[in-house]
Amino acid sequence: MAALKFDNEDIETFRSALLDAKRVALVGHANPDGDCIGSILALKHLLTDHMGKRAEEVAVALPNACPDTFDFLQGYSAMLNADNQLDDCKKAILEADVIVCLDLNAARRTGALEQPLLDAKGRKIMLDHHHGPDANMFSPLFLVPDLSSTCELLYWVVLQGWGECALNTEMARCLYCGFITDTGTFSYSNEEPSLYEATAGLMRFPIQAAEVQNRIYNSDSVARVRFLGFCLAERLRIFEEEHFAYFYISQEDLQRFGVKGSELEGFVNYTLSMKGIEVGALMKETTTGTVRISLRSKHDFDVNQFARKYFSGGGHTKAAGATSYEPLDATVAKMETYIRKELKR
Repeated sequence: MAALKFDNEDIETFRSALLDAKRVALVGHANPDGDCIGSILALKHLLTDHMGKRAEEVAVALPNACPDTFDFLQGYSAMLNADNQLDDCKKAILEADVIVCLDLNAARRTGALEQPLLDAKGRKIMLDHHHGPDANMFSPLFLVPDLSSTCELLYWVVLQGWGECALNTEMARCLYCGFITDTGTFSYSNEEPSLYEATAGLMRFPIQAAEVQNRIYNSDSVARVRFLGFCLAERLRIFEEEHFAYFYISQEDLQRFGVKGSELEGFVNYTLSMKGIEVGALMKETTTGTVRISLRSKHDFDVNQFARKYFSGGGHTKAAGATSYEPLDATVAKMETYIRKELKR
């Protein structure tokens, strides 16, 4: 019995749309993380391993290149990204009969793929766990805000729509990646029984959970480790009275150490590792001059609302993100002003 249940008509619409489609495009958000990558590749396995789709009938289109942390997942090398294959990504989206957006609630979160996604004539379907979806764009829409991960949501959708027989080891391994990365290996405030029931379901397969954990969290490059040391020493600002800390990182910093922006996954969590710090942020300058903001909180402060109010971002109560179109120094100044204002409340 599934811990989460969805509308049976939506499930049947989803099944039929995938079955009838000659071409399917799977789309994720900018700067894809473990949950985005895991859910996309898991759905691709469902389509090719269980539903009989040929590999060339299912395309994955992402706004940016994926961190090579996840290169052990089957299907990783076939994913397209707009950084290097923009025309191929656009073609995959525009020619698809069905476009499934995973870990993604609005076209604006797809960077260079936003306009192709808006222009596409194919049916658009969403599976996500964030607040504030563009509901008019998607049908059906599978949304459970603040669920542990999109991978968990997909697990329950598959169980209801296709049954346990649709799962296999590679699919389970992909889903497990989303489970552990979006929950901080079960350390965030994810206390719903459904997460642990779903995890138990994945453990029926020989996914080599310890090795997955090792590949994700214990395979840093030397450059990344050295860069982390530099950031802790030189790019961390702490406001003890406000219980707030943040990193600010420029493109010059990244180039100096030979580190890619995708290698900063998890840096923001170091702000909350300090006693007394309740809210943390990371502001990273991108190659286009925008600033990517990541926000985290421990207890009562709602970073989702903060990101929405001041930076047109969003996410979850304790983990959110946004993009600033102002220079890094201006973004840092605004962050300090706004966070102090809100924390004083």
